[in-house]
Amino acid sequence: MILSLFACIPANLDVKPLETTEDIRAACEDNEPTDVELSVTFTELNEGCPFGEDDNLPAEDARFTARIEQVEELDLPAGGVICDLEFDFDGVSGGEGQPMQYDDNFLLALNDAVLATSYAPMVDWFDEDDDLRLYDWEAVAGETLEFNDIPTWCLGEESGESECTIPPPETDGSLKLAFGGDLVDQLALRAVQEDRYDFSFVSFGDNNSTDCSHREFTFTVVAPVVTP
Repeated sequence: MILSLFACIPANLDVKPLETTEDIRAACEDNEPTDVELSVTFTELNEGCPFGEDDNLPAEDARFTARIEQVEELDLPAGGVICDLEFDFDGVSGGEGQPMQYDDNFLLALNDAVLATSYAPMVDWFDEDDDLRLYDWEAVAGETLEFNDIPTWCLGEESGESECTIPPPETDGSLKLAFGGDLVDQLALRAVQEDRYDFSFVSFGDNNSTDCSHREFTFTVVAPVVTP
């Protein structure tokens, strides 16, 4: 129902660096954070893919040729560090979920770690970091794009650590994502070690004028923050 990422840096600078997920949990217990509520919004895209621009490929039917990457960075208080994150995808806990429509496919990531994608085969193209798969456009560009009966993918779904509902392309539907288990600690450790909290919504296409489009996508983040 809610994704919690335990990630904080102790106020005591003599404490060893955070190197494991066990360090994450232990460190967060030593600080009293203040909740900061943030909103993450990926604005609507409706002008099509920028085919052939920068490192996008020219339009070609049934291949991943172009994408648009939208990135939102959490805006924290000066000197603040995150000790936990909770995501609410518009009623994901028993509600209707996040209304959405997209064309052709999309991917949602935190610090490049894929949280969900409408195109499950894509995940096997990415490098691994423990249980995480790391988004990389170079791994996607030029790959064959299939359109019929393609499964979706969500981090932890196979192991039972998440619950996800992703509508098919070009269809009005609701997105529901719920994460848990050890995966959230892995995501948190990556965020702490890279000192960034960037959410990416990547829209993909092959050759149509409506590709790389999606409705506005938004969710709320509650971030307990410690200022050492």
